[in-house]
Amino acid sequence: MPKNNIIAGLDIGTTKVCAIIGQADDSGEIEILGVGIQKSTGVRKGIIVDIAATSQAIGIAMGTAMQQANCDIEQVYVGVTGEHILSVNSTARVAISHTDRLINHSDVERVKEASRVIVLPPDRQIVHAVTRGFSVDGQPNIQNPAGMHASRLEVDTHIVHGSTPFLQNVDRCVTSAGLGVAAHVLEPIATASAVLLPAEKQLGVCLVDIGGGTSDIAVYRDGCIYFSSVLPIGGTHVTNDLAYGLAVDAEEAERLKTESGSALESLVPEQDVVQVAQLGRDDPRGLRRRALAHIIEPRMLELFELVQQELEAADCTGLIPAGVVVSGGGSLLNGCLEAAAQVLHVPVRRGVPTGVASLPETLQSPCYATAIGLVQYGAREQSAQPGTQNAPSGWLSLVKEWLHKLLAPFTQN
Repeated sequence: MPKNNIIAGLDIGTTKVCAIIGQADDSGEIEILGVGIQKSTGVRKGIIVDIAATSQAIGIAMGTAMQQANCDIEQVYVGVTGEHILSVNSTARVAISHTDRLINHSDVERVKEASRVIVLPPDRQIVHAVTRGFSVDGQPNIQNPAGMHASRLEVDTHIVHGSTPFLQNVDRCVTSAGLGVAAHVLEPIATASAVLLPAEKQLGVCLVDIGGGTSDIAVYRDGCIYFSSVLPIGGTHVTNDLAYGLAVDAEEAERLKTESGSALESLVPEQDVVQVAQLGRDDPRGLRRRALAHIIEPRMLELFELVQQELEAADCTGLIPAGVVVSGGGSLLNGCLEAAAQVLHVPVRRGVPTGVASLPETLQSPCYATAIGLVQYGAREQSAQPGTQNAPSGWLSLVKEWLHKLLAPFTQN
């Protein structure tokens, strides 16, 4: 991987837009060069609802990140999510008819292309087609079949598809901010790059990424993604429940959730009291913390019950011996891991970003796992397709401009 390989990830969330610029070294490890975070007001449940507001937030976040990194960024890897995202596992088979019966690169590409041929409505498009593994003459779990003798080659592919209009709205927001889209990346795939261990992916693990408006699910098995889904519940729903239940504004509800909330009422001491600034009252009133948990607990248990239903519907409940990794800003809620374990009956841990050199303390949080994962995903993609990296700027750009002006009289005819 080129040492000057600079990648930008853009996480357009319900509560914030996060832009991170990183540089990958020869081993693939990422060094963070710049970070930009801006409040998001134009997204609901992963869907763009205000293009102007979202474009502005992207521009501010990317501008901050570029200023810190001293880089001119032209393209970004953009995370996508929302209820419109669906997935399906597809298989395809081709015959190996060469005289020597040796599988070549063309055969591998031919069977992979055949697996991508699925029937979709005209308003939907494929976002990812991830090869999960090959079978050679019925022998499964083959990772690289090229060069093997066979009469039949099969492939198993995980296909993620989404609404074309929704994806086009994402592109419009990015281009309006003066950037290009290098690729759409399903957010749980990006998050998994940052928080899941290779051993967990191999053994079988479920990622639950709790964002502001949605929660993303991804199941990994044998080192590859096996199942993915998006739930229309996130941390904002908990905030709204508190706002309605306690008659407070959204800002106060968010403060109460993050500072004093709990996903399980049983974890809160009975004597604990918090001060609540209710609407229409001049002075804050004292309220038992258990009252907050009493409101929060049903929503969090509902979230993990929906996760359980998704896993059961996909026949994945017996495929995650490594348990569940919970990430995203919602995972920071007190008692979140305990609530997940209570419903899912598997080991649960919190996922924080890894694989980053000297990660700043401010980024050592599940809140930034998706944006960091987008940079890691982009680094792998650019490693496979060199020559697509963004260019350094700052003093180097000034030197280039100076040389161009100096040599201009000698290059003109």
